[in-house]
Amino acid sequence: MEQLTVSVCHSLKIIPVVRLTRFARFRSRVILITVGTPDDAAAVPGSVKISTTADKGIIKKKITFDRSGVSDSAADILESYKCQRVVATYVDESGNTRVAGSPDFPLALDYTTGNGVFTVTLSGEDTKPDGYLAD
Repeated sequence: MEQLTVSVCHSLKIIPVVRLTRFARFRSRVILITVGTPDDAAAVPGSVKISTTADKGIIKKKITFDRSGVSDSAADILESYKCQRVVATYVDESGNTRVAGSPDFPLALDYTTGNGVFTVTLSGEDTKPDGYLAD
């Protein structure tokens, strides 16, 4: 039997929809091209949690993570994301890069502050599960 390494989700990146120049989904694969590079979410290692639930063909997605460095400049960055539509990429438990959200079904960002960190939530709904980023 082949060994499989399983880890926690990591390498979370946030991309405002306005910075997407191309987004295409073909079956389970997603091709995306952006202006500039995706923004590192600065998630505390081990804090990224992905959850999905399905109800009548609608998949509700939620990504939560902690971000250290509570400051006014970090809060300004999160506030700017809060008023934008975003998509996110992350590396899942098996090492695959996944894409959550799309221009048609974007994610919304919200956050709170406590215990010395920002607790950030990306949430949204879609008709398809998170796609695999095509090479």
